[in-house]
Amino acid sequence: MILGQPLIQIFKNSIVMLLLLGCSIACLALIIERLWFFTKNRFNVPKAFQKIRSVYRNPGTNQALEYARAEKNPLGRVFTLILENIHLSLDEIQDISYSQILDEKMRAERFLSGLGTLANVATLLGLLGTVTGLIRAFHNIALTGSGGPVVVSAGIAEALITTAFGLLIGIPALLFYNYFTKKANDMALTLESAAEKLMIFLERTKRGQKEPKIREHKPKPFATGKEAKESQSTPAEITEKETNWRY
Repeated sequence: MILGQPLIQIFKNSIVMLLLLGCSIACLALIIERLWFFTKNRFNVPKAFQKIRSVYRNPGTNQALEYARAEKNPLGRVFTLILENIHLSLDEIQDISYSQILDEKMRAERFLSGLGTLANVATLLGLLGTVTGLIRAFHNIALTGSGGPVVVSAGIAEALITTAFGLLIGIPALLFYNYFTKKANDMALTLESAAEKLMIFLERTKRGQKEPKIREHKPKPFATGKEAKESQSTPAEITEKETNWRY
């Protein structure tokens, strides 16, 4: 009971309270749905990236692609798209991966605009209920002709109930809206960073496969005897030897 009245009676007497009840049910449903979404789509970037690296280097691209497809989360979908298009240029892979990251961000932000709207609407409905309640209270006082502080206070208290309900709905909804929005932005940034790391790894691996093997440099053995003496001759002595040889 609130102010000596059953809660059901308060909802029956005010259409605004019924609207607030609908807002509260909708907000609760959206919050539960988004909590379930983010819980289901959690991922571990270091673990997944390390697994991709080890599998790609050993069995090959097919095994890495199968592992990425087995990851039923945003990170797995981004990695799958990159590995499926590994034959393309780096710029093309970046465009494709960023498009997928944008899709994942939009999927994470689903229903958030509705949750934010309901948070604001619930607060405004509470104020509307208070205003209409005050109007009705003063109108009843004018009709009956019985006023006084007690009667006026009772009418105002009954009217302010809608404001309290509106704030009780709007404040948690707004907090969850900001929380989910931050989660979606953080997820997009994490996916972008992970995609960059994977593309850098794949590009370096490609370059490593294309680079020719460097020949091993074998130093010449030190000269001994006459060869060492000739190697230590000055330019003038070398010229004199060539002249003597010609003539």
